[in-house]
Amino acid sequence: MAAKKQNSDVEKIEPGMVVEAAEGDLGEKDVSKPKVADVVEDQNGNIEKVVVSKGVAFKKKIDIPAGRIQSVDSTSQDDTAQGKVTIDTNQREIASLTSAGEESLAPEKQDSLLDTLEQEIPTAEGMRELEYSSQVADAQKSQNPEVKKREAAEVATREEGGKREKPGASKETRSLLQVLGPGFLSGMAGNDSSAVTAYAVDGATAGYGHLRLMLLSTPLYQSIQYACAKIGRVTQLGLSELLREHYSPWVAFPASLILIIANVALIAADLVAIGSGLELITGLGWFWFVVPIAAILWYLTVYRSFEAIKKIFIVMSLAFVTYIITAIFSRADWQAVLVHTFVPQIGFDFATISSAVALLGATFSPYSMFWQVQAEKEESRAGSQKQQLRGAALDVALGVVAGNLVSYFIIVCTAATLFAHHQNINTAADAATSLEPLLGPFAKYLFAIGLIGAGLIAIPVLLASTSYAVAGSFGWSAGLSKKPWQNEGFYLILTAALAASLVLTLLHFNPIQLIFWANVLSGVLAPILVTYIFVIGNNRRIMRNQPLGFITNICLVVTVLISVAAAALLFYGLASASLH
Repeated sequence: MAAKKQNSDVEKIEPGMVVEAAEGDLGEKDVSKPKVADVVEDQNGNIEKVVVSKGVAFKKKIDIPAGRIQSVDSTSQDDTAQGKVTIDTNQREIASLTSAGEESLAPEKQDSLLDTLEQEIPTAEGMRELEYSSQVADAQKSQNPEVKKREAAEVATREEGGKREKPGASKETRSLLQVLGPGFLSGMAGNDSSAVTAYAVDGATAGYGHLRLMLLSTPLYQSIQYACAKIGRVTQLGLSELLREHYSPWVAFPASLILIIANVALIAADLVAIGSGLELITGLGWFWFVVPIAAILWYLTVYRSFEAIKKIFIVMSLAFVTYIITAIFSRADWQAVLVHTFVPQIGFDFATISSAVALLGATFSPYSMFWQVQAEKEESRAGSQKQQLRGAALDVALGVVAGNLVSYFIIVCTAATLFAHHQNINTAADAATSLEPLLGPFAKYLFAIGLIGAGLIAIPVLLASTSYAVAGSFGWSAGLSKKPWQNEGFYLILTAALAASLVLTLLHFNPIQLIFWANVLSGVLAPILVTYIFVIGNNRRIMRNQPLGFITNICLVVTVLISVAAAALLFYGLASASLH
C-alpha cells in the first residue's frame, strides 16, 4: 500500500523557523524566540515531528507531532527567521509543560469537551468509592446513632477527597486568606532593611516624636498601591509597558535605569541584613550565609509558581510579629505613645521637618509600585471586575496597614529603649545588639528574626520589580507566573540583578552607604512615578473609562508634594554637608 501523502505545508518546515502557538504562550514575545531546531522524518520520508527549541540560558525542547502543525508560512519574518510555523495547542497544554528538559505534545490536541467528559465519567476507583458509600449507607440503618454519625463523617470525608474543612476554619477566615496576595506582600516587603534601619534609627534619635507620621502615611500609601493595583487589573499591562506603549520608551527607560541601580543596592543591603540577623543568632560570620540565601531565593523566584511564591512569603511575613512582641516587652510609655500618635505636634525647625518628610518619603517605595501593577495583573481573582477590584483594595489595605503597624512598633521599640538610654545606632543590626543589655537576649533574637524575615520577603519583590521595569521597557514578556523558558529575558534580568547585588555584598561594600544612595535614587524616582500613576490612572482611554476616584487622586497629589519636599530636603542636606 502506498504511503499517505503528507500535507505540502508541513514539508516546507525548515530549521530556524519561528514557532507560534495557536493558543497559549511559547514565549513568542520574549527576547529569545521559539524556533524549529530539528525536523524528524519517518522511514517513508514524511515529517514525523518537529523539535522546537526555546531559550539559551533557560533551555526547553518540545517535540511537536506533524499532526499538530496548523500552518506554515515560509515567508521570511526577519533577518534571523526563515518563516513561521503555527502549532495547534491550547493554554492548558502549554501551562502543563515543565520548567526544563524535553517533552512531547500528544499527537492530537484534547479539546475542552473531551476534558470535560474525562472529568465527569467516574474512574474504576471512583465507582468503588460510590459502591462503598452505598453499602455504608445501608448498614447505618441497623447501627446505633453514634456509629451512624461516625460512618457518615467517614463517607463525607471520602466523597470530598480528604479535603473536608476543619471545624475551626470559618468561611470568613478562608475568604480573608484568599484575598491576601501581591498587595499584602508589597506592604510587608516595604519594611526591607533600608526601611527597618530608617525606622529603628528614627526611634532611637527622635523617640516617639514621629509616630503620627505612620498614621498619616497609611492612607497615602494605600492610595498609591490601590491606584497601581487598579491600573494593573484594568489595563492588564505593567507600568513600564504602559509608559512605553502610550507615551514613549524614553519615558520608561530612565525610570527603569534609576530603579535598577537603587534596587541592586537595596538587595545587597538586604543580603547583608539577613546575614547579620543569622550572625546574631548563630554566632557565625554574616558572609557565610549570603551565597546560600541568595541561591535559595533565586531558586524559589525562578522555578516555583507565582502562587507558591505568594504562599511561602505570606507565611514568612509572620516573622514581623517579632517586632511587635519586642515592642510590647520594651516597657514603653504607652500614654506618651498614644499622645504622639493621635495629637498633632508640629515643629517648624529644619531638622524636625526634614526628618519627618524623609521618613514619609522612605515609606513610598518606587519598587513596590512596579511590583503592584504587574503582580495584580498576574493575580487570579474570582468574580466580576468590580469584585476583583474590591478584592485588590482589601488586599492592598491589609498589606499597608500591616506593614505600617510593623514600622510603628519598630519605632516604639527603639524609642522606648535606645532613645530613653541615649544610645545611637546606624543599622537595624546595631539596634538588635543594643537591645540585649536593656531587655535581655530574647529581644536581640526577636529583632534579628524580624530582620531576617524582612530581607527574605523584600528581595524577591525587589528582584521581580527590577525585571518588570526592564522587560516592560523593551517590550518583552514578563511575569513570575510563567516558566523560565517562556520569559527568559525577564528571568535573566532577575538573575543578573541578584548576581550584581551578591558581588557588592561579597566585596564588602558598606551597607549604610548602599542604603543611603538607594534612598537618594528612590527619593528622586518616587514623585516621578506617582505622577505617572496619576496621569495614567486618569486617562480614560487607557483605563477603559474606569479612572481613579476623587479621594485617591487627592492622596496621590499630596504624596507627590511630600515626595518632592523629601527629595528637595535631601539634596539641600547633601549640598549643605558638601559646603562644610
